[in-house]
Amino acid sequence: MFEKFILAHKLFDMFTKKKIKPLQRGFYMFSSERAGDALIFVEEQYSCYKFLYIPGASTFYLSKEDFENSVNSQVLCFVEQLPQDIYEESLMLSGPSKEIIIETNEN
Repeated sequence: MFEKFILAHKLFDMFTKKKIKPLQRGFYMFSSERAGDALIFVEEQYSCYKFLYIPGASTFYLSKEDFENSVNSQVLCFVEQLPQDIYEESLMLSGPSKEIIIETNEN
């Protein structure tokens, strides 16, 4: 009976909880572990979000769940939506770069 309650609660959360998505041209800053580093949102992919990691202008992938958890726990904070010209210039200056992929251990 308790398992049914937990399952019902999880289903309720899935359908009523608002998903957090990065804003187009969104500029985000890390507040703790990587304090001082920043992310610029580039695009949504199938199971993750693609960002430009500053400093270094590396491509940075963050799973949708990790992004939402990072924002909810205030590890990652929204700063501003970049103007279109600054956003485009940031992407052009990044050029060829290495990729950083963050993986989570889901059981």
